[in-house]
Amino acid sequence: MSASPAYGMKPQDPLSSMDALVQNVKEKIGIENDVDSDDVIDHIGESATRICDLLSSSYGPKGMNKMIINPVDDVYLTSDGKTIIEESDILNPVVTSLKDLANSMDKTCGDGTKLAVIFAAILLKRATNLFKLGVHPSNVIKGYRLALNKTYDMLEFESFSAESSEQIYAAVLSAASGKSIDIKLAEKITEIMVDIAENLSSRENDEFLDLEEHVKIIKKVGSPEIQVISGVLLDEKPARKDMPTSIANPKTLSLIGDLKFENKFVNPKNNIKLDNVDTYLGVQDKKKMVLNDYADKIIESGANVVFCEGDVEPLIESKLAKHKILLFKKLKTKDLARISKATDSTIASIKDTSLDAYVGNADRIEVNKKCDEYFVYLYSPNNLISSILIWEPSRYLLSKIEEAVDDALNNAIFLIKNRMIVNGGGGVEFNLSKMIQTYSTTINGKENLAVNEYSKALEDISKILAQNTGMNPIDSSVKMSNYYNQGKDCRVDISGIICENNPPIYDCAAIKKLALISATESAINVLRIDSILAKR
Repeated sequence: MSASPAYGMKPQDPLSSMDALVQNVKEKIGIENDVDSDDVIDHIGESATRICDLLSSSYGPKGMNKMIINPVDDVYLTSDGKTIIEESDILNPVVTSLKDLANSMDKTCGDGTKLAVIFAAILLKRATNLFKLGVHPSNVIKGYRLALNKTYDMLEFESFSAESSEQIYAAVLSAASGKSIDIKLAEKITEIMVDIAENLSSRENDEFLDLEEHVKIIKKVGSPEIQVISGVLLDEKPARKDMPTSIANPKTLSLIGDLKFENKFVNPKNNIKLDNVDTYLGVQDKKKMVLNDYADKIIESGANVVFCEGDVEPLIESKLAKHKILLFKKLKTKDLARISKATDSTIASIKDTSLDAYVGNADRIEVNKKCDEYFVYLYSPNNLISSILIWEPSRYLLSKIEEAVDDALNNAIFLIKNRMIVNGGGGVEFNLSKMIQTYSTTINGKENLAVNEYSKALEDISKILAQNTGMNPIDSSVKMSNYYNQGKDCRVDISGIICENNPPIYDCAAIKKLALISATESAINVLRIDSILAKR
């Protein structure tokens, strides 16, 4: 007998629920039916305008924040381009392509995400205006490619090598201060990130550098402070309270898997029943023997600090504690890999014949407690592993500082490997726009219209920076033109004025190139769309 619906409630129709879900998805996509011909132009223009308006006001050190509430009521308060576009609940095909652009920029260089997405959106907006004037998409695409090639050449001309550490510092500081944090804090972050980048640059040039593998960032709510160590920092506590909390020149051992007793050691077929005292005691004796063997094996290795990825039996913990061996258990595999690299050792298994060859070395290990949390400081002698602990009372500022640290570190790594820089503060984009505008006059045919629009898109970047500092974008463009005509480098200053680039602000040339190239290619891919099919 089927259950009847509650009094006063109608049974929910599965078909109506499915229809509601489909309708909800269609609203997020913004497409009800197939989109063809002229409607595609309007659709691309509307989508590009939406993304441009969403991100433009958050661009630069004076950019505004966005508060995003996702379907599960998580609240994001951020100005980070990748976070904004990822958390925005938009499934539109054009927006999805820009999300892919943001993800690729973040994975490739860790910065320049917002610049790339905004520039791509501006190019799409300007292209749709040309379409409405009768310019064919193939002409626009060809014009954009011509403009990109010339922009790359001009960007090479505008780039110069950072001859001094002060220029490297200025470029990294520009990235750190772009997250609207206090300038003193940005300066401190810059110093730390440049030091870390220089340490990592001691590696072979042809060796791939995975920052997640070499640098760990831990965020905690508490009194404002940034700690950085050469080595591994963990928010873990010892397995037992009676274990040592400080060891000089420790011998470390990293183990994968559990240090526990398995019944198959006694009975591989699992056909013994513990139905009498003698059988039970026999199994317990065997268990003690196996666990004691594990503990003795660790003790004989000479290690006095053990990091274990799995769980550890109390009997082993007790025996290690009696021998003054510090044990940490249930660690993440990534942390175990960092410990292994920091101590020049190899991760072992308790089942290996001998553990002596797997023991590593460190300068010092300390266990401290702050704000009711334990922290492990493993100081490494080789400088290839660094850890950063960020304390901040506000969760919002904590996220902003992490974003600043991430951008500064990525820029520092790029600049250590490739020291080419360009003028920052929107100065290089404005100069490029003027050069491309002049170049457009040398092109015959309708492609010159697309090249001219490309130059205006570059100028729009400096206008957005100026507008976010409170300036009139037209006035800022006029003032920058005056400096350009005098042959002087200028920029948008955070104080809300156009000034000469002195004291200088620089950007990483490699990241700037990647952002402009990726944005142009993404825009061209969207412009090749002539219809959008709504699959039923």
